[in-house]
Amino acid sequence: MSRKSSEQKLAELALRIADYSNEDAANALLALSSEFRFLGLEAQMMAPYEQAANDLKSKLEARLRALEAEAQNPPAIPTPAPAPAPVDPIVPPVVETTPEPEVAAEAEATVEPEMPTLAFDVVEKDEAPAPAEPAAPATEKKSLNDRLAGGVLKFGLNDRIGFVKDLFDGSQEDFNRVVSQLNTLGSLEEANEFIQTHIAGEYRWEEKEETAARFMAAVEQKFG
Repeated sequence: MSRKSSEQKLAELALRIADYSNEDAANALLALSSEFRFLGLEAQMMAPYEQAANDLKSKLEARLRALEAEAQNPPAIPTPAPAPAPVDPIVPPVVETTPEPEVAAEAEATVEPEMPTLAFDVVEKDEAPAPAEPAAPATEKKSLNDRLAGGVLKFGLNDRIGFVKDLFDGSQEDFNRVVSQLNTLGSLEEANEFIQTHIAGEYRWEEKEETAARFMAAVEQKFG
């Protein structure tokens, strides 16, 4: 169905309308009206597509014209710069040297006769005796290991077990912490103040006098 065929039907109906009854004429007009209405709706639906097709056609034509213009006027190819002329290497001039005449013969002619050498007896004086080295001190100094070992608290295994059990309520960690702190102090006075202020009262050393005395003896030996 096209608009041209619908228009042809309408023309034929107009020529033969007199031969139709009122009902047939109304039906024919109604059918043609439906066709024209359908054609109108179809035209409305196709309008956006036709517009897009026209836009695409315009872009393609513009691109084609640009390509034709570029083909007629190709861009100029830049001329490469001429290569630099080769430079001859510079050869230093050769300087000829004249060898000096030999003077060996002259040297031999001017050598004076050697004088006789007189021998003298040299009497060497008795050298003074070397001073005696000072005698080593009777008491040798302590070795470095002995001095370092004297700077830390030392406990026997039985004492360590007894101190942990009696003086630190069985806490090996507390014992190690206190010993580490005491090893950082510089004098017996600081150690006594630290123990009396922070340790003895907290762990009730007044109830364990014998064990506490052995511990303090080890502390005094460290700073002795």
